[in-house]
This record gives sequence, structure tokens and C-alpha cells, in this order.
Amino acid sequence: MAPCADALLKRPRRVEPFSVRPLYSIHCLGAEMLTYFFILSVLFVIGTCQEPTITYEEYYQFGKNEYTAKNWPDCVAFMRRAIDDFRYFEDELFYCRKKCANVVETPKSTQKLARWHETSEIALCVLRCRKNRLGDRPGIKKMSVYYDMMERKPYQYMHICYWKQNDFAQAVQSAYTFLVNSPNDVEALANVKFYMNQPEYDASMLIDAERRDYEIRFMAGVEAYENQDWQRCVQEFEISLEKTLQQDEKCRYLCEDKIDWASVDGNPEIEVLSTSMRSSIIRCQHNCLYRLGRINGHYVGHLIAVHFEYTHFCHFQLKRGSDAAQAVANYLLFDDNPLMRRNKHFYMEKYQKPQLFAPSEKIIKVHEQRELEKRYLDFVEKRFQVKDDEFPPEQADDHKSFQTEVPLNDEFPYAAVPSLLKAGECKTLRSTFATATTKALAAELTRRVREIWPRAELESIDCGKEVREAACKRPIVVSLEAEDCSQWLGRWFGGCAAVHCDRSLD
Repeated sequence: MAPCADALLKRPRRVEPFSVRPLYSIHCLGAEMLTYFFILSVLFVIGTCQEPTITYEEYYQFGKNEYTAKNWPDCVAFMRRAIDDFRYFEDELFYCRKKCANVVETPKSTQKLARWHETSEIALCVLRCRKNRLGDRPGIKKMSVYYDMMERKPYQYMHICYWKQNDFAQAVQSAYTFLVNSPNDVEALANVKFYMNQPEYDASMLIDAERRDYEIRFMAGVEAYENQDWQRCVQEFEISLEKTLQQDEKCRYLCEDKIDWASVDGNPEIEVLSTSMRSSIIRCQHNCLYRLGRINGHYVGHLIAVHFEYTHFCHFQLKRGSDAAQAVANYLLFDDNPLMRRNKHFYMEKYQKPQLFAPSEKIIKVHEQRELEKRYLDFVEKRFQVKDDEFPPEQADDHKSFQTEVPLNDEFPYAAVPSLLKAGECKTLRSTFATATTKALAAELTRRVREIWPRAELESIDCGKEVREAACKRPIVVSLEAEDCSQWLGRWFGGCAAVHCDRSLD
């Protein structure tokens, strides 16, 4: 089947990857516009990031124009320049915002004017810094273009432009780079599959051109884990975590102009305007870690927690019990997965030292920040929700000060799981034949489990000699064997066992 662009030519061609539908043809432009494009081509040659005359927005549009005109070399050149300028622009914004946030003195007074004065000083600093670093560079004209760059749209064009120039390796790399960020895009997946079926394809061509340092280290850590190279596993994940926090910091600073102006209506009160702006920015910042959690096209879950999901086991294999315990404590600040609860139970039974489960100060700060953000966003989203042109009824805590205390105590009833069943009950549930008694006991077991995990559902009760894996992501596995009745098991288990699934995240 011919690609979209070839369909426009109305002539048969060889089978090719899907292309991006052109917006319009450059040949429809007049002589004046063609002269303009000639001038821009000269600027493209002599322009530099230090003294930009045009920005990624224009380069991106020029690239699309050249794509439409089937001028494949210039399509690539403009798209690559758009990518480079976008990176430069974001780097400079990050530099200015971080610098100014750190150089302005924090006011000692809690008066509003003192806080507003601090904000004004930061604003002045940022304006001066941007003038110094970016010169007279125009601001963002279309946020839609900014989001196209975030979504790696230039690569969607570039893979076709490379393909048309018979640069197969770069075509594969561009198609794959776009797919990694859009794994559910049907055409993007079809394009990569098309390239993989070509005789010149090699797996080494699957390169994500936008892969960041923390992703490289994370993937290296997973590889070390799978190879049972425990020391390297710890080292790679520790570096990955540090780089993840750095990337999160950059993402947060870049959120400071991501304001939802659609929520600002008419002539708003200053406090209404401020709340709308602040909530937009905080929501963007809170979502940074979710966006960073896509590694090589796969969402790994809560990115910080996943680091400790690996490192606790690597530390344990290196016989570093205290480090393993702290990794578990760090994980549980972000995710109460029953499997990690079970790991903590295992370590508590093994080491008999509850004081080992103290999260690190650095991770506590991240956790507290995220909890306070969530608390603030929940308040805004619930209290400002208008239904039938009415706000929710006034509540007592609408006028209370913002609570900044974040509890760190782990109140989970670890001892309750090994006490779920008695020996006689395990024997009944091991029965080969399902009777009214076993069914009633299974229902009772589920009731008991739900006292600990309210959204637990019974997955299976069965016996088998082979080691098998629980079918759900957050399993609660309890042994039914005579010698260890009600023992809390992990994801992999053998013998007779009852498996419940925690559906709290479904």
C-alpha cells in the first residue's frame, strides 16, 4: 500500500512507510513568499543559537513546508534546526529560572507585601537574564507548536524525509524516536514494523535520539539486575535516581509559564487569577515525574519508587541489610504495593530491627513536596468545581490554614497477614472438592483481607507442585500449606496458596 504522500502524487510507487499528511503545498505560494524562503535559507546558514534571528517555531514550519514540497534534504535540515533550537531555548529558560530562584533573598517577614516583593525581584532577575541570554528573541507564539516539539513531532516528518533520501538508518532512528514517545500511535508502530521487515534493517538502528541520561542509567541498572551483577545494579540505579531528580527539577522550572488561561474569564479578582495561575503551574510540576516515568516507550510506574524496587533486592544480595531496609522504606513513601509491604515484613522478621526502616532525608523531601502539592490540588479541584452555576456548599475547613505536616509513620498492620488463617482453615481450603464450607471460608478470607486492603478481590485458591506467578500486578499471596499456614508469600510461589489482588489503582 502506498503512503499518504504518494497518494497525493496519484502515481504508483513502491511500498513505503506511512507519511504525514501535508498541510498545504509550497507551490501554491507566490513569488514574494518564495523570495522570503530564500532569505530564510540564508539566515539558516549564518544563524546561531547565541544570536537567533528565528526560533524553532519558524524552523518547524519551514520543515513542514519543505516536506510538502518534497524537498527532502531541506526538510531534514529545518527539522533538525528546530529540535536544536528548542533544546537551547529550554536550557536557557531553565538556567535563568533556577538562577533567579536561588539568588533572591527569602523574606523573613510573612506579610503579603514581603512575599510579593520577593516575587517581583525574581521576575526582574528572570527578565534581565532572558535579555542577556536570549537577546531580542521573540516569545512563544503558538503553544501548539511547543507541544508538538514536546511530543517529538519533527521526527514524524524526518523519518519520511530520510527514507526518501535512502538514509535508511536515520529513517529507522527517527521513526523509533517518535514511537517511543507515542507508543499507542498506530501509524508510528506500523512504520517501525515496516522498517524492521526491510533487508537492510539491524536492531542497532533502534536508537531513541531523545533518550536522556537518567533513562540510559535506568536501563543499564535493569540490565545489571537481570545479569545478577548486584554491585553494578546499585551503582547504575543510584546514578539514575540522581539524574531523575535533576530532570524533575528542570521539568518543574519549565512549568513556570504553563498557565491555563482558558480558566481565566472576564475581569477576575486578583486572588482568583493568582489561584488559577498557581494551580496550573503546580499541576504541571506535580505531573513531571509521571511524564518522566516512560522509559524506552514503557510506563514503569512511579519512577522514584521503581528505583528502590530494584535496589532493595540488589542490596540484599550484597548482604547490605540496612541499605535494603532503607530502600524499602523509601519505596513505601510513594507506593503501598502489597509486594513491597511483604518485603518489609520479610526484612523485619529477618533483622528484628525496626529502626532500619528510616527513609533517606533526600527522598523524604521529595515525598513531602508531592504530598503537599496533591493536598493543594485536591482542595482547588474540589472547592472550585462549579455545577449548575453553583459552587460546592461552604465547609468548615474552607477557612483553615494550609496543613503542611506530612506524617511519615508506617501504621500498616504487618502482623495481621500471618494471622489471617488458622491451621484448620488452611486444611479446609486445601480441599480438592469445592463445598459450601470451602466457599463460605473463601468468602470469609476475602472479608478479612479487605480489612487490610479494602479493594482486594479473590483471584484464586489452588495447589500445584510447580512454582508459578500471581496473575495480577499487586498480589496478596497467603500460603495454605500445613507447615507454613498463612505465611505471607511473594509474587512467585509454589504449593497451595490463596491469591488476592489489590485493585486500589485500577
